Amino acid sequence: MTAPPTAGSATAESATAAPASGKAATKHVFQADMVRVLTFACVIAVHTVSTVNPLDSVPGGAVVMLLHFTREAFFILTAFVLMHRYRVSSLRVAPFWRRRFLLVGVPYVVWSVIYTGLGLVTAPLAPADAATTLLRNLLTGTAWFHMYFLLVSMQFYLVFPVFRWLLRATRGHHLLLLTGSALLQVAIDLWLHDPAPTGTKADLLPYLGSFLLSYQFFLVLGGIVALHLDRVEAWIRGHPVLVVAGFVLTGAAAEGWYWWSIVQGVGAQFATDVFQPLMIPWSVAVVAVFFVIGSAWSDRRAGGRFSRMVEGASDRSFGVFLVHPAILWAVTVAGVDSPAAQLTPPWSSFAAYAVAVVGSLLIVEVLQRTPLATPLTGRPQRSQLVPRWLVGRAQLRRRAWKAAGHEERNDDRHPVGPART
Repeated sequence: MTAPPTAGSATAESATAAPASGKAATKHVFQADMVRVLTFACVIAVHTVSTVNPLDSVPGGAVVMLLHFTREAFFILTAFVLMHRYRVSSLRVAPFWRRRFLLVGVPYVVWSVIYTGLGLVTAPLAPADAATTLLRNLLTGTAWFHMYFLLVSMQFYLVFPVFRWLLRATRGHHLLLLTGSALLQVAIDLWLHDPAPTGTKADLLPYLGSFLLSYQFFLVLGGIVALHLDRVEAWIRGHPVLVVAGFVLTGAAAEGWYWWSIVQGVGAQFATDVFQPLMIPWSVAVVAVFFVIGSAWSDRRAGGRFSRMVEGASDRSFGVFLVHPAILWAVTVAGVDSPAAQLTPPWSSFAAYAVAVVGSLLIVEVLQRTPLATPLTGRPQRSQLVPRWLVGRAQLRRRAWKAAGHEERNDDRHPVGPART
């Protein structure tokens, strides 16, 4: 499992000691690619439903309730990837910070400017007020509804050396640590899920979703799973029925709680609040099921086109995360005259979702082949003109053969030996 990930999140890897050199070797965790892709598909869905439908839509809220695991999953994945990458490998703090803050911090600033600008399109401000708004957005992660994730990720990168030390220092006591963290998360959620905050609390609540401690359990869980991946994976693989049962039961409980809240007169927006204790087991259950799906896929993957599509989508997920709200804004900003408003629910959500997914993938594909790749997608510029997932295996083999200095027969099928110089 992995962020994002975000661009700053490393490719999911498991480190093992290399017997000859004593250095840490890495092994890709393919399940993480599927978990990441499924999570990002769901985050676009929750943003689509929330953007296209009124915030107080009761049917829309029923869907959002089940999709509101995504931010918790993000942080589980982020901590998992980083802790897995550095569970054996040494951590050089300065290079670690430099890379993470380059690949996440720069896009954070750039997209905060972009989204603040989009906000000013519909709510213009005087230049001085606009500058103040931009500064506040940068400091609080509130330029748009998804930017908090980048700010919290950077907070986690900042404390990761201490986080890593803590998990390594408490080996043998991780169950106790996880239990204490879960209880603390319940207390945090109860405090944050306040229908009528007053005073200083009312002033702080709009920004606490951008604060690291608001998600501490999910980070601790991801880190601990990374250190015990073999045992956790073996348990999940050995108990798929229990994992699915947990998914069904916690999902039913979350949905039941939502409808009970609605019956009690609670508004749909507050009833779907992500900071509710019930969301803790639901989020964990969803990630576990996604890992089961990822395991089934990784066991059968053979480098075919579908596998390359999953891996390609995983690699582009951070860019898609950054771009897709702008597309949703474009199809809804005109209100009743917007493209999304020309369809009735739920078709408006389905159409907007398809446009957001396809549009953001295409935009990211183009951006990653320009000098703007890093500031806009958090990834280095690509030189390959044709996406790898569109290329057949035979073509990839031919390219690899030619890159090694070999010629091909005229029928373009069979390599014949080293090229003459």
